[in-house]
Formats: sequence, structure tokens, C-alpha cells
Amino acid sequence: MNVIKYSIILSVLSICASASAQLPQYDIIDTGTPASSYGNITRMAVDSEYLGGKIIVDVWTPSQYAKDDGKRYPVVYAHDGQNLFDASFSFAGVPWAIDKACVQLANDPDFVMPIVVGINNRGSEGLRPNDYFPENALDYISPEDRENTFIYDTCKDIFLGNEEAAFVATELKPLIDTLYETAPGVTTTFAMGSSMGGLASIYLLCEYPEIFGGAACLSTHWIGSLSLNADYTMNDDEICANAILQYLSDHLPTDGIHRLYMDQGTKDWDAGYLKYEVEAREIVRTKGYTEENGQLYVYDAKGAGHNEWYWQQRVKIPLKFLLSKSAIDSAEVMEIAADAVDSSKDAFIYDLSGKIYPFHDYDHLPAGLYIARGKRLIKR
Repeated sequence: MNVIKYSIILSVLSICASASAQLPQYDIIDTGTPASSYGNITRMAVDSEYLGGKIIVDVWTPSQYAKDDGKRYPVVYAHDGQNLFDASFSFAGVPWAIDKACVQLANDPDFVMPIVVGINNRGSEGLRPNDYFPENALDYISPEDRENTFIYDTCKDIFLGNEEAAFVATELKPLIDTLYETAPGVTTTFAMGSSMGGLASIYLLCEYPEIFGGAACLSTHWIGSLSLNADYTMNDDEICANAILQYLSDHLPTDGIHRLYMDQGTKDWDAGYLKYEVEAREIVRTKGYTEENGQLYVYDAKGAGHNEWYWQQRVKIPLKFLLSKSAIDSAEVMEIAADAVDSSKDAFIYDLSGKIYPFHDYDHLPAGLYIARGKRLIKR
């Protein structure tokens, strides 16, 4: 069974995750849309039940997409979508140029060309931090510490991180898989973002590990809150940062098939994140993500600051890591014995119809073929 067939099998997990939810309604926006010299962009307004409104989404397909009859593409779901493609839409007039980066990587035989879904933030409504903060990290802030963190002021006590993650995983992804020729499985579905978008990306990996197989987190805003001084410098928030890191330690998937890219610059706001980035990398490594096993890539962007120009300079690094053909192929389904699965680490298994089971139910399941840790498990 090759990886594409495996990905198709796993695609039904997005349907399971959304239970009986129907695909969201959407409208194609024909005027005033971002442009790309390296492919085609379709802008749509997607109705989200979770977020209670329309979310603008820009879907980039490479030029060869229309010519590749039957070919299926991995998908990168990227936060802050208005900053990805077109300078006229981007904050401060500089885009990531992620479309250009993908085309430049096309000659690399180990690179798999993706579809990129740019999820526009709701900054114009003042809701970007509300949407992107990893909401379940609040469980790690004690009542007595509430007054010693800025996060409740930042979000004005309105936290929508769970709703935003549910929108991406259970509303937007099934819609994209319906409209486009995607390779919809976990090994070919990725999240990407910078700053708070980095938080939102790793949150998707933690909350929906059966859907997202990897995340790229650039200049991750580990302190969570946004408390700015008059000179636009950022105040530290150790309590909020520690809560996020504790959440990460408890919820990062450890089934051996997920991959994570992490980087930080050394100037401006990025400099304030460095001590937490060190802790985050230690946590990730203790969870089994290493460079040696191909699950981790860390990059120190020395001299880089915190803006789109710097992310543009290095975006090819996470793209090549996540979209490596050899890494995707290494997740190809293989048979393993039941005793090779560690029930203390494998939180879920699923049959080939896509039905998900808690691993502790394994002994009670009928004989047959199941998937665990990205590998085929035969129960006799």
C-alpha cells in the first residue's frame, strides 16, 4: 500500500472528527483578490459555525495543478493568510512569498509540491490573539496567577482558540478536500504560521493529531500575551509562557509519525522568546522528536527580527522539511505486531473505514486490520 493510498484512507478521519457536521457554505470572491505570478489563487469567504462568521481563505495552487489529471497534492494550512502571497495585501507590504518559494523548490527531487491554504486572520476585527491563543493552555494558569499574566487583558476574556482550531480541522479541511485534488491523510496535511500563528499551528498538531501530521512554527510567540510599551517593545509574560509550555508537554502527540519545525530569530521581539524556545525544544525532544529520527528540524535565524521580510528569507526551510518526499514516503504503511504498539503512548487507533477507537479498547476489537502510529496493525 503506497503513501497516497494510505493518505486517502486517513482522509476519512476528518469526517469522523467533524461528526455529523455538513460542509460549510462558501462564496468565491472574484474581485480584489491576491495575485500570484507562480500559480493561481482562489479567494473564498467560508462560513464558520464555530467562529460565527465568514473567514477569508486564499487557496494557492501551482501552475501545473490544472494539468495534473488525477494527481493529489499535500496541503499546507498557513495562518495569517493575507501575508503569504501578495505584497499589496500583506502587513507592512512584504509577503512571505510562499508561492515563489514553492516554485523555487520544485527542481528539488525530494520536494513534493503542495496546495497552500492561507487562512486570513481576523485582525481587522481585533480577534487575531483571541483566535490564535492555544485556549486549553489556560488550564495551566492557577487562579492566584490570573492577576500576574497579561493574557486575559490581551484577549479581553474572549478565547476562541478552540473554535479556530475546530474551524480549520473540521470545517475548512473537509471543504478543501472536497473542492481540490488533495492527498488528505495525516502524513500529507500540515499547519504553518509565525508568531501567534506559530502557536495556532502547534495547537492544531496537539488538538488534532489524527488530522495534522506536521507543523512549522516560525518565531513562535511563546509568551502568548501582547503587552506593548510605548516604544513597541514587548513585555515578558512568564506565567503565560509556562502555561503554554506545560500544555505542550502534556499534549504534543508522541506516536512517531508527526514532524515539527521550530525556529527563532535573535533580534527585536524574537530575542524575548529565546529562553522559552530553549525550553520548548527540550520538551519536544523529551517527547521523542529528534533530528536523527526526522521528526524535528530546528533553525536558529541569527540576526533575524520579527516580521514578514525575515520569514520570507527562510520559508523554504520549513517547506522543504515538511514536504520532503522521502519523509512522507517513510510513513508508508507497514505491518507490525500488536506487541510493538505501546498503549501508554498510542492514544488512538482506527480501522480502514476511518472509525477511531481509544487504544485501551484494542483488546475488545474484532480481528482485522487497524492503523496505529501510521503503521498497519494486524489483530489476529
